[in-house]
Amino acid sequence: MNNESKHTGLLLAALAAIFFGLSSITAKMASIGAGGNGISIAFYRNLSVLPVLAAILKIKGYGFAVTKKQLVSLLFIGMTCGGLTAMLLYLSYDYISVGLTLCLHFLYPALVALFYAVFFKQKLTKIQGASLLLACLGIWVMMFGGLEANPLGLTLALLSSVAYSAYLIISDRSGVRELTGFKISFYNTLFGSIFLFVFGHIFGFSFAECRPAGWIWLFLTGLMVVCIGNVMTPEAVKRIGPTVTGILGILEPITSLVCSILLLGEPLTKRSLLGGILVLASAFLITLGDYKKGQE
Repeated sequence: MNNESKHTGLLLAALAAIFFGLSSITAKMASIGAGGNGISIAFYRNLSVLPVLAAILKIKGYGFAVTKKQLVSLLFIGMTCGGLTAMLLYLSYDYISVGLTLCLHFLYPALVALFYAVFFKQKLTKIQGASLLLACLGIWVMMFGGLEANPLGLTLALLSSVAYSAYLIISDRSGVRELTGFKISFYNTLFGSIFLFVFGHIFGFSFAECRPAGWIWLFLTGLMVVCIGNVMTPEAVKRIGPTVTGILGILEPITSLVCSILLLGEPLTKRSLLGGILVLASAFLITLGDYKKGQE
């Protein structure tokens, strides 16, 4: 692999993380402008970019065909990623800052290692064990060390990390890898929208509150997540590998944290900052450990 390809991969990974981080800000702006709830915001975000994804699949000739096995996997991917993860993240924005939400959401590398150890009997390495300890300490600082942040918001953010971990494991152990990123994104978005619509109606959430003023922010959010970030990330992985891409992914919560303070004026306590740093250190450590393991 030449240096130019590596540099391109590094740039794509960094830009994808930054766009993902910025999307949390536009999602918050959509919530303010549209006046909806976390479920309706996630639903309309998905719905706004679904025609774009369909058009891309049609124009590029990818089509919509998948096997029955892949369809089942895509259904669960849509429920856990496009549905649950987005819903829990956006609901948490009503209680804690978007920056703190993303920091806590980045528990997912440690959770994936833990779930593989518990459910698939994969042995934890020393680095993974240390990462889990850092993650637990970060959670304790944020949730129980003085309760400076809203416990419900922290819980929702933590559950978003659990849902995203489930999505990653399903993706890893299912037969969807051979599909193009656009096709996976399309079905992820489609099934996520259906899940959100059904869930919202069952539990009495309104979908009629979304005002026109928020639609531009909803579309920008969907565009940055589905059509930019989700496209750049696979291309980065091809050039520099998943581990280095994951390390640069730390830019996502950092971007979100800085922008939430500068653009939204959201507060950040010392205890919340410390907890966030511990969680991000956990994510960085476990990703770096995977890189070293791959080099052996």
